[in-house]
Amino acid sequence: MRSDPLSAVDVLRALELFGPQARPYNFDDGFDCWGLVRAVFDRLDDGYEINEQLGRAGEGLEANWAPIERRGELVPGDLLTTHPYAGEGFHTVFFCGRVAGQDLVFDSSPRGLVPLFERAGDGWRLVASRPLFTRYMRATETTDRLRHDGGAYLRLWDERECFFNRAVHARLVAGATEGGPRAAAGRDLVALRRAAGLSSLPFYCLRRLPRDAAGREIYDNRLTRHLDYYVPDGAPLPDDLYEAVAERGEAAPGPPRPPAPRLTHAPLWIVRNDPVRVEWEYRGDAEACRVEVWEETADLWKHRLVRQEHDEPLTAFTVPATLLRPGVRLAVVVYARGPGGYSDGMLVPLLYRPAAGDPLLEYDPVRPEELWPDEGVSLPRGGDVMLRWRIREAESSQVSATVTVIEDGCLADGLAPAYEQKLTGAAAALCRCTIPSAALRAGHSYTWYVAVRDIEGRAAFAPSEGLFTITERG
Repeated sequence: MRSDPLSAVDVLRALELFGPQARPYNFDDGFDCWGLVRAVFDRLDDGYEINEQLGRAGEGLEANWAPIERRGELVPGDLLTTHPYAGEGFHTVFFCGRVAGQDLVFDSSPRGLVPLFERAGDGWRLVASRPLFTRYMRATETTDRLRHDGGAYLRLWDERECFFNRAVHARLVAGATEGGPRAAAGRDLVALRRAAGLSSLPFYCLRRLPRDAAGREIYDNRLTRHLDYYVPDGAPLPDDLYEAVAERGEAAPGPPRPPAPRLTHAPLWIVRNDPVRVEWEYRGDAEACRVEVWEETADLWKHRLVRQEHDEPLTAFTVPATLLRPGVRLAVVVYARGPGGYSDGMLVPLLYRPAAGDPLLEYDPVRPEELWPDEGVSLPRGGDVMLRWRIREAESSQVSATVTVIEDGCLADGLAPAYEQKLTGAAAALCRCTIPSAALRAGHSYTWYVAVRDIEGRAAFAPSEGLFTITERG
């Protein structure tokens, strides 16, 4: 563990980047509670693997954690856990500070209460506490259903957390003793956020959000629901710009991030021969790129094996032979870098020389991408809608596809489809489907899904999802 001073302000800035815009809660894709920790320290410490602080019971790493004896001795930024090791029931949060006498934590979880504050003179008053839900969350590998619950939010203190990380605490204490406004803020979360250049409190702590049919407050994660891996430079929007950009449609300031690279060559899910080479092209201005290789373990924890920053936009990468071991599960992720930062990641998962009976052979993670229409785009009423998508090696990875369209909901809601069509053979390989205008109603939103089956009969672990609306205007 690094021992250099760490500022609570820097921790809050990092958490802001990985706030609800960046990823809702999803254990299967790594953005669970510990996935948030890894993402934050990866950014703060330039790739440091915080996994070194946490092992299984009996591995000797329990000494990295100490029981919380007096809550008042904790400092903002402290890393808190339910157990000093990973295991059943394990959970972790970041302690962030106090507002209106309430201790608050940042928690990536499907549970926990989010506070709602209002101004009270020169301070704040807690007026409500409630759960929040995240809509339009993508299913990811090994997910057996689409989810729209939970998320990464600032929440009220959860009594489950009983341990804090010794090394992180020591770094934060050292950072607070350096003086200046950051140290002077102490445990006052609003003062710390202002010192970090953030809004007083996140937008969801200052106002209620829209409600779904069940009356639950909903945060629509539509801006980033397509991501499978973390965005290296954080969320598309800071909290301060959420309302302007996500609700009023105003443009975000500064240059836009480049689009993700487009895959032009890669092995399919099952790889039996090397070398393993990935090739891609750029769909916009790219000045440089980042290439990463991750290993995914049986318990779905990801371990980064390679990170390469290139000052030129490379278009190919060969996985080092030293990483290719029988039964290893790898993911190659490529990001374009431009004036607006990093793009979303282009993802290539692969399973190298699996043994017969490997459970990962039962499905295929190669899924349709570049769905259109998507991102809630508005389309005029009265016309047929052509759905389009892209999938690599369609002739072998998509010999059949089922297109399902849901009105005013998502697949997880169990609603009857407004339209459904099964494509096979050459029709499936075309990667398109037309919805007749008679199946669509003006003033309604439509979520559509493509579920595919490959040439060996394997189905994808989850369908791909798009979203559009039909306007009242013809």
